[in-house]
Amino acid sequence: MSIMTVSGIVDESDLGVIAPHEHVFIDIRNQFSEFSEATKRALSEQEVSINNLDILSRNPYALKDNLVLNDIKTAEEELLYFKKAGGRTVVDATSIGIGRDPEALRDIAVKLGLNIIAGSGYYTQDTHPKDMNQKKVEEIAREIINDIKKGISGTDVRAGVIGEIGTSEEIHPNEKKVLIASAKAQSETGVAIITHTYPWGKKGLEVINILEKNGANINKVSINHIDVEIDIEYCKKIMDSGAYIEFDDFGKEYFIDKRYRGFAGGVFARDIERVDTIKKLIELGYIDKILLSCDICLKTLLHKYGGWGYDHILKNIVP
Repeated sequence: MSIMTVSGIVDESDLGVIAPHEHVFIDIRNQFSEFSEATKRALSEQEVSINNLDILSRNPYALKDNLVLNDIKTAEEELLYFKKAGGRTVVDATSIGIGRDPEALRDIAVKLGLNIIAGSGYYTQDTHPKDMNQKKVEEIAREIINDIKKGISGTDVRAGVIGEIGTSEEIHPNEKKVLIASAKAQSETGVAIITHTYPWGKKGLEVINILEKNGANINKVSINHIDVEIDIEYCKKIMDSGAYIEFDDFGKEYFIDKRYRGFAGGVFARDIERVDTIKKLIELGYIDKILLSCDICLKTLLHKYGGWGYDHILKNIVP
């Protein structure tokens, strides 16, 4: 089987170790959580530095700068850690409206000798374009299909996956529309669908139902972020449907202070809890339906800012 990367078609045998859900470039300032205290609001405009890492450890969404990855040199340096650790392929799940940069991805892939697979489709409704209410399912599906078959945003860089397709705490009508369009686009292209479900919710089965009713191959769908608040029975139900589950928050062990919860609905599970759950699921026979990644989407997850980086799983988690 052949896979489309930003630098061209690659045989499946050349993919090597894959990070199935990462972000090289992204802008998720839609998740910014403002301080309630007026005296602290100026902090939100600071750049990430050693002087505010204490704040970010309790609320990573408190500084706008932390929610943007847009520096090419930093991206190259950080991905090089992944390559040196044995990584070969990165799925960049940045979708329309949150900072996709297909040509920059290609430049980095060529320079570093990495496979990078780009995504397509739309994220959560608060990042949708102003005309999304007017867009028809068929129009959205055609956008996705064109990204895959022709090129992203007028470039000749083609997407290789659909996603990450975003849903909120409650699935918005326009998010449902995008899910339906994604199912139709998958039916025509055959590529996988990556879904973002609200990390402190359990909408994965509803997402699967929408996709399946509209013709998606659920065996090529992943339900993401199930490892923030871990529920092993929920995980099993998703995998029993045929879909993959993704433990994609390795390295995120943030304590979200109750005073500052906006986007975040709770704390993050710890890596040891993720590993323990994966071990139990493997013992139950689910090894072929589990994906691991770090979902790097914040500056504080990068080595440069004190994080574990894209290589965290390879260096610190796997035996």
